[in-house]
Amino acid sequence: MIQYLSLKDCVYNHISEKINDGSLKPDDKINEQQIADALNISRTPIREALIQLASDGYLENTPRRGFRVKALDIKKARDLYEVIGILDGRIAYAAADLISEDDIKQMQFLADSMDAAITQGLSSKYYELQLMFHNVYINLYSNETMISTLNQMKNQFLRKYYKFEDPEKELNILKQTNQEHYEIVRLFKEKKKDELEKYIRDVHWAAETAMFDSM
Repeated sequence: MIQYLSLKDCVYNHISEKINDGSLKPDDKINEQQIADALNISRTPIREALIQLASDGYLENTPRRGFRVKALDIKKARDLYEVIGILDGRIAYAAADLISEDDIKQMQFLADSMDAAITQGLSSKYYELQLMFHNVYINLYSNETMISTLNQMKNQFLRKYYKFEDPEKELNILKQTNQEHYEIVRLFKEKKKDELEKYIRDVHWAAETAMFDSM
């Protein structure tokens, strides 16, 4: 049983990494036999992984077409940002009563680490760090349904990094976004719950920035 689950996880990671690095593009069909050959495994864990990837928003499964990489257009990205902003803001509002000084120090450290990642051109590392940043307060919240829904919304963004044609524009956008992280830290420190919720909802997840996550 343990071996089966690890094989499924291996397939899951293999496919999601190819989506994230651009090897698999929107509407590309997933070739199960190719994966079986590449990983030298049977089709059963592949099928299980594909079902999970579809459930998590990476793939879509349509009759006679099989599993394909799910595209995310700007309209869908904007809609997701609106929902994510509402959920994330409300969770932050509740977490403001629960957050400790050590939690805030951790968020400050992660914001500083994101600054370093930006300077070094490590946008994929930046993405990892910003997930950790938000999870500091999200993990304090007890409503598992809201957290699960929030994570499902975030999982619909296929790329786990930010990609821009212009490196200077990328640098400016990431710096601006990380300044928002510092503002979130300040609002948590000052226990300004209403302002914090509004800032995350209307500024940090502003719909006009959704274009960077659409593909």
